[in-house]
Amino acid sequence: MPADFDASAFLSDAKYAFTTLQAAWDKNDISTLRTMMTDEMLTEIRQQLQEREQHTGGAHNHTEVAALDAKLLGIEDTGSEWMASVEFSGMIKEDPSQSPGPFREVWNMTKPKDGTAGWLVAGLQALN
Repeated sequence: MPADFDASAFLSDAKYAFTTLQAAWDKNDISTLRTMMTDEMLTEIRQQLQEREQHTGGAHNHTEVAALDAKLLGIEDTGSEWMASVEFSGMIKEDPSQSPGPFREVWNMTKPKDGTAGWLVAGLQALN
C-alpha cells in the first residue's frame, strides 16, 4: 500500500468519480471520460456508447444516483502501478417512470507509482 495512502479520502474521491463518470456516460461526454479512465477502458466505453446510440437514436440517458456506498476491497502492487478494487453499491434510477433499484459494481482503479497520473478507472464489473 502506498505510504501516503488515505483510505477515507480515496473512497470519497472514488464516490465523486462514480457520480462524475455516470453523468459523463449519460451525456456521451468523451472528454470527461478520457480524463478519468485508462486508454483501454475508454476504448471499451466508447464502443458501448456507440452501441447505445444505435439503439436509442442518440437520446441521452439520465441516471439518478439515489444512494451510494463505497468499500475498499484491497490494493495490489502490480509493479509499475497500484491497483485498487472498490465495491460500489446503493440505489440507482435510470428510468424516470420507475423507483430506484439496487446495484453493486466493482471498479478497478490504477495509479502509476511514478506519480505521472492520479487514479484512473481501469475496469468495471456489475455484480447484479
